[in-house]
Amino acid sequence: MMRSCREEEVRLTFNIVEDRIAAGQDEPEKDNKPDEEDVGSKEKNKKEDADGDNAKNKEDKEQGSKEHGSSTTGSKVTRSKLSEDPKSKVIEGRFTSTLAAAVTSVTLASFQFGYHIGCVNAPGGLITDWIIQSHREKYNVTLDKQSADLTWSTIVAVFGVGGAIGGLISGFIADKCGRRNGLLCTNVLVFVATAMMAFVKIFKVYWTMVVGRLLIGIYAGLTILVPMYLTEVPPTNLRGMIGSLHQLLVTIGILVSQVVGLPMLFGTQSRWPFIFGIAAIPALIQVISLPLIPESPKFTLCFKGQVEQATKDLEKLRGTTDVAAEIDMMREEALGPKGQSAAEEHLTFGDMFRGDLRWPMTIAVFLMIAQQLSGINAVMFYSTVIFKQAGLTDENAVYATIGVGIVNVLMTVVSVWLVDHPRFGRRSLLLFGMIGMWISTLLLVVCISTSMNGAKWGSYGAIFFIMLFVISFAAGAAQITPKLEVVLCILQNYMLLLMNTMYVVTGSIPWFFVSEIFFSNARANANSVATLTNWSSNVVVGLLFLPINNLIQQYTFLVFTGFLTLFTFFIYKYVPETKGKTTEEINAELHQ
Repeated sequence: MMRSCREEEVRLTFNIVEDRIAAGQDEPEKDNKPDEEDVGSKEKNKKEDADGDNAKNKEDKEQGSKEHGSSTTGSKVTRSKLSEDPKSKVIEGRFTSTLAAAVTSVTLASFQFGYHIGCVNAPGGLITDWIIQSHREKYNVTLDKQSADLTWSTIVAVFGVGGAIGGLISGFIADKCGRRNGLLCTNVLVFVATAMMAFVKIFKVYWTMVVGRLLIGIYAGLTILVPMYLTEVPPTNLRGMIGSLHQLLVTIGILVSQVVGLPMLFGTQSRWPFIFGIAAIPALIQVISLPLIPESPKFTLCFKGQVEQATKDLEKLRGTTDVAAEIDMMREEALGPKGQSAAEEHLTFGDMFRGDLRWPMTIAVFLMIAQQLSGINAVMFYSTVIFKQAGLTDENAVYATIGVGIVNVLMTVVSVWLVDHPRFGRRSLLLFGMIGMWISTLLLVVCISTSMNGAKWGSYGAIFFIMLFVISFAAGAAQITPKLEVVLCILQNYMLLLMNTMYVVTGSIPWFFVSEIFFSNARANANSVATLTNWSSNVVVGLLFLPINNLIQQYTFLVFTGFLTLFTFFIYKYVPETKGKTTEEINAELHQ
């Protein structure tokens, strides 16, 4: 330890001398003898630096040295550093190759999550026809269309039930197995589920699809481990950007699933099982790559108490051996607000709604409900149907749905950049997304109402809103509708895309926001409750949208407008800004 202190002193002295020379402040000539008082003062300061007592002077020198440091051997050493604000505990760092590899490996689970959301959309009609055929061959009875649709709806809906189950047990797995190892184990569910769905024609029992979708839903619920890992491993200045990558890979997964469902690929009666089978490929890649990346240092230190291993893992992730300050911060976080380590303090789900945890948990639950009841999943679930109602052919409706997926990905890329932008914060982006979706739902109701009533004047008032979409979509619509109806049709579709764009902002932030506002001892349980809430709300929207739509028709989205009004007020009034803040600072603000 003394040796490292001496090396640090030599390196800092070397930097100071270089800076002085560069500034033209050469050191005094050797012939000029300093007086005794100066010699005594220098010796005293030298001793204080060596003993580590003069920490403040040392920090001042470090701030004066180069940002990334320099090495006496001539090679550069990348260093994590405290924020330039002396009152802040924020650790800044860079996006290292090890961190990039870790993020890539864990977000393969996010890709799987998104892929299995969208993979049932394109082949839905093909699978329904196969269900009827399979039932007739096995039982010698023809299944009526209504029963076949009910079976298909069960296959789709059971995914959400599985997600709720996965969310419920995710906290236990996160704390017992770890973030990385927990994800590694969950791939067993992928292999079993994909086998059941890919070989369903061989089994000739369509209920294996139900079981397979249930298992893959449980896996999807367990992918909450991804934002937990992505929140814990990066330096604070990259936490928002890296945390948003979970949602980005989800949207990419949705888009890929829509593309592979096209008729020229796997969207045919003979090839549709391959849509489910190829999902095993990213799972296999993840099984190979996960053991090669570090476990979350926070988990290793806070739950395992292995300081040495946590230090080694953090050094790999940061690309530097100078991680002492960050390890000290992890030690503080490990003790939690009550001074107990995460391993010693066993919190229950009930504890999450008591004491100091009640208000952060309330905010987390509210954000998850807001994400689902914004109305975006109603659009995503039934986008093809809505596009057909807008006047598109079946084929064009499929391509329009893919267009929604492309916009989803592109806008998520933008949100990854925005979330850590100096001019924006989590809270401001949430408010922007909610207000944008509020406007979109109103415009969508207007468009659907004017379309159903045969009025065409409403289209002219919304020309401004269709400029972006008309470039890519007008040609396909113009072939099937008269000129004025083209405008209304495009407007209607653009409103769906605009809603999707606004959702991207609100879609990514809640997933890592939950991890940001809780200490390590409560983080897993908090994410478990939040995920359960998210999936339960998802199931409610999926079950109730069609009955409500049949009841009030074009005014259905006014229900979501009402919810969005409530959510916007709540975020404005109660949700704190978390960008660039430690968990300790965020909780201090929450309990003011």
